[in-house]
Amino acid sequence: LTGESLPQKRKNTCTHDDPLETKNLCFFGTQIPEGSCKAVIVETGDCTVMGRIAQLAMATANDQTPINKEIHHFIVIISAIAIFLGL
Repeated sequence: LTGESLPQKRKNTCTHDDPLETKNLCFFGTQIPEGSCKAVIVETGDCTVMGRIAQLAMATANDQTPINKEIHHFIVIISAIAIFLGL
């Protein structure tokens, strides 16, 4: 989620009151390349950070982009020309 490419050290102490700001938080898909760990699940499903991002993505309007409108207009014109020349 944060895009860290290098391993990040984590400790078993709370570094911030807000769980999303603490330095020892790991997200779904976090890999443990060395050693072992124990974790406490804070949220699941739609209550997670990824779940909230997914809800926001689903809530946006499904409007056509300007390029999508131009492509549709182009296809209509080409189709009309093809039908006209095919007759």
